[in-house]
Amino acid sequence: MSDPVPIPDLLQRFQAGDQQAAEQLFARYAQRLTRLAEQHLSRKLAGRVDGEDVVQSVFRTFFRRSAGGEFQIDSSAQVWRLLVKITLLKVRAKGRYHTADKRDAGAEQPTGAADWLPQAVARDPGPDEAAMLVDQIEALLRGLPELHAQVLERRLQGHHVTDIAAQLDVSRQTVHRVLNLLQQRLNDASAEPAE
Repeated sequence: MSDPVPIPDLLQRFQAGDQQAAEQLFARYAQRLTRLAEQHLSRKLAGRVDGEDVVQSVFRTFFRRSAGGEFQIDSSAQVWRLLVKITLLKVRAKGRYHTADKRDAGAEQPTGAADWLPQAVARDPGPDEAAMLVDQIEALLRGLPELHAQVLERRLQGHHVTDIAAQLDVSRQTVHRVLNLLQQRLNDASAEPAE
């Protein structure tokens, strides 16, 4: 394995128009920055924005300002500190945006999949109910990717969204999207008239 290209060299190549250098910079820092952003996002905000969203915005800002020559960076430590600072500022800005007036995430009443699943498994079903539940779950998952089944299985076992995301190596936002899709499919199925 070859030694990584020094950060100042990557920045210089990026400023000269080398998109591969930008991809290498992103690859070096994106995962750690995503974890950092997710650690600083509140649970209420996690339903609206995730660490990956924040990191995309961080790199848009970083690359735009770097291309304009606004940063004088001599080491990877300086880049890391700068990216952390931008990430934390973006997280705070997202927090302010999503807690302002009518957008206040804290004022939302929970209506997502996180509410109905614990209630559904809170008691042991009888044999008829269990058979109906299995049929309903199979119908719910029909035609969907395997990831949806894995998310549902873990959620039914009582795992938190953050744990599911880590276990399946996806973002929390992806888990929320899957659970919301399953909730919508379940709602649609229960709204259909019985034959």
